[in-house]
Amino acid sequence: MDGVLNINKPSGMTSHDVVARLRRVLNEKKIGHTGTLDPDATGVLPVCLGKATKIIQFLPDHEKGYEGTITLGITTDTLDAGGQVLNTADSSHVKQEDVESVLKSFVGAIEQTPPMISAVKVQGERLYKLARQGKTVDRKPREIHIYELELLDFEDSMLDFRVLCSRGTYVRVLASEIGDALGCGAHLSRLVRTKSGLFDLKDSVPLEKIQADPQIAPGLMRSIDDVLSFMPAITVSELARKRFLNGIPVDAGDITRCDKGFGIDSLVRIRDEAEMLLGIGRATEDYDPKAELYPRAMICKAVKVLK
Repeated sequence: MDGVLNINKPSGMTSHDVVARLRRVLNEKKIGHTGTLDPDATGVLPVCLGKATKIIQFLPDHEKGYEGTITLGITTDTLDAGGQVLNTADSSHVKQEDVESVLKSFVGAIEQTPPMISAVKVQGERLYKLARQGKTVDRKPREIHIYELELLDFEDSMLDFRVLCSRGTYVRVLASEIGDALGCGAHLSRLVRTKSGLFDLKDSVPLEKIQADPQIAPGLMRSIDDVLSFMPAITVSELARKRFLNGIPVDAGDITRCDKGFGIDSLVRIRDEAEMLLGIGRATEDYDPKAELYPRAMICKAVKVLK
């Protein structure tokens, strides 16, 4: 099977656990996910199978969407509900207008330090492995972007929120910092990923559904060509097809069809005359399909061959 499954990850499993479970039930050796979700979190987890594992690096995931709950007045060592309680504080003074004001202050470009319980590597070691050994190391802050941060509900020191953010954002850290800004501390008590790049929660399939009937998986997968549809597509001649599969660049004269123009350094889907996806190229020149005459010149060099 070659394609991408949009899995709705259940709580209590790591992203690696989901991949291992699918590997067994689908009998697929080549399989991998496109972005880690914490074990307690649920929601969108794109999983690539077969040849689709070759395109993980090309899938856009710069935007992530989440909905969740922040519990005020309780801090934990992991910043979420799975950790040990470190401190409790009175949060009764916090009003809804206070929460709305603080949320607005986090919108935009901000710096965020990765938590110790994370997969970030420092000097070749995963932070979570160091944390399990009781170690704490210095971590460099990273710039992230919070595009939208909305309060959905606020009652009894529990605030429900929705956030749209950049890749690399730790929502646990965001929840903790919101609690600090409100003067009472907080932890993330619930998290659902609603969006990861091209994939939305409304289109996801529960893991247990595929476990119950693995035969439905092929019909639920998005094809490699489909998930790369944000890239321009060009069709090449049979001769160019053979050359491209051997890593030889595509010339302007090799192109028989092009759905739209593209600029230099753009990633481009390469198809054969039967509209089969051959792989991905990177443009070395601008190309306009409306041009009446094109000199024979290298247009795309091979980046990833799939066939």
